[in-house]
Amino acid sequence: MKDNSISIHYIKLLVDVLNLHGKNPEQFLKKFEISDEMLLTPSLRCPCEVLVALVRHTWRELRDENMGFSRKSLPTGGFYYGGRLAISSENLGKALEVIIGFYNYIDHGYQIKTSTKNDEFEIQVLLDSPELDAEHFLIEFILAGFHRFSCWLTGKPIILKSVEFDFPPPAHESEYGLFFSCPKKFNSNKVALRFNSKYLDDPITKKYTDLNEYIATTPMNIILNPVDEDNYTTKVKRIIEAYDDFSYPKFDEIAKQLYMVPKTLRTKLSEEGITYQKIKDVIRKDLAIYYLYQPHYSVADIAEKIGFTETGAFIRAFKGWTDLTPGAYRSKYIK
Repeated sequence: MKDNSISIHYIKLLVDVLNLHGKNPEQFLKKFEISDEMLLTPSLRCPCEVLVALVRHTWRELRDENMGFSRKSLPTGGFYYGGRLAISSENLGKALEVIIGFYNYIDHGYQIKTSTKNDEFEIQVLLDSPELDAEHFLIEFILAGFHRFSCWLTGKPIILKSVEFDFPPPAHESEYGLFFSCPKKFNSNKVALRFNSKYLDDPITKKYTDLNEYIATTPMNIILNPVDEDNYTTKVKRIIEAYDDFSYPKFDEIAKQLYMVPKTLRTKLSEEGITYQKIKDVIRKDLAIYYLYQPHYSVADIAEKIGFTETGAFIRAFKGWTDLTPGAYRSKYIK
């Protein structure tokens, strides 16, 4: 299954911030058939398109590209004008220097620092009021945004080396694989991303006329990682998708299909911050929740359908994913 969904956690964050600013999102929620009960079910997922629509709705309602997660707002259009400045540069290094200089000059809720050490280029973000971004959506959005825009400017995927955060792993940590296909470090002393400095010399391939198209697809182009189609996490998921019975192929078999030795594939996945077991767990969790919403399937049926040979093992795994047994989850959230 190709994952084009995202945790409802993000929907709840934006609903809460809209309510905080006196902008009732009731009509939006009604349009997408999202109930209050669903917002209180953190393990639920929704299509990325719903989050895209809600981000745009929030931008319009608050007239703030920071979406209410900072004391100082970034008026809508800020990114567009920064992008126009950057797109006239000869290479990515100059483009980032210009757009970062623009953002720092207008003093809009966060500062950005850059540095180069050996072959690594680092972008560090410092929020003026991090307490207003307690669930870290703005910081995730900023880091992902700079990465995606850099990829778009040069017309090539930029492989991230690492990202780090100055907070503990959040409850929605598993979603970070969607935003950042690289090793992730928590409880650091800063928030930053890094990539090889060789990319800074890549020429800008876009023109002013291309920027409107990019803006029109924002924020979908930020939520979806342009590197994902070529990374090994996605390649492994695609192989699993080909197995209709969800028996899950052995790791050695997947490596063979990718014309690699298992050790090399294991290293590639580690560089993307994931393991084969984690990939299987994400797929199994989403499938389990899907089947729990269908009352004619018993817990034992679901365990078998998603590849568990023992119901007890499935129950223990599901509790590890959601803090509830399948039966308790169904009783609490599914009517």
